[in-house]
Amino acid sequence: MASVNSPTVQSAEASLHSYHCLCSTHLLTTPYLLSSLPQRAPPSHDHARILPLPPFPSSTSNELDQPQDTATEEKENGKILPSLLSPNLKTTRKPIVVQREDGWEKRRIWRCGRCGLGIGYEVLSDENSLKGVGEKRLDKTLFLLEEGLFETGQWEV
Repeated sequence: MASVNSPTVQSAEASLHSYHCLCSTHLLTTPYLLSSLPQRAPPSHDHARILPLPPFPSSTSNELDQPQDTATEEKENGKILPSLLSPNLKTTRKPIVVQREDGWEKRRIWRCGRCGLGIGYEVLSDENSLKGVGEKRLDKTLFLLEEGLFETGQWEV
């Protein structure tokens, strides 16, 4: 699996980038510029952009009771900034298996809920592929295919 380096936010003030499918459906809002995200290294031929998603808070922690850090504090501490995945973004129930030069890889495809265009995927380990679609994992990395997304706006926060 590809190593994930934490991408950087482009300016001192956090800005949000909104990405839509080619059919104009909103799919993703993130503080990261898509072109600034690292790409998967060979033997991956799709050159997918690596979008790390922050871990889900554990049910035993008190993180939900504490105030949220600002984007500036998170950037300074090296934390992964949160990205918003739209409810219009759907995953396939059954993973697919892709043959690569270095072996096999199980992927769950992420698609636009309106037109069905595949805009990315997540790589599943053997233990994760046995879990149901609705179960939460502690960490997740989304591999985005640039050809299916376009940026539609930028708002300062």
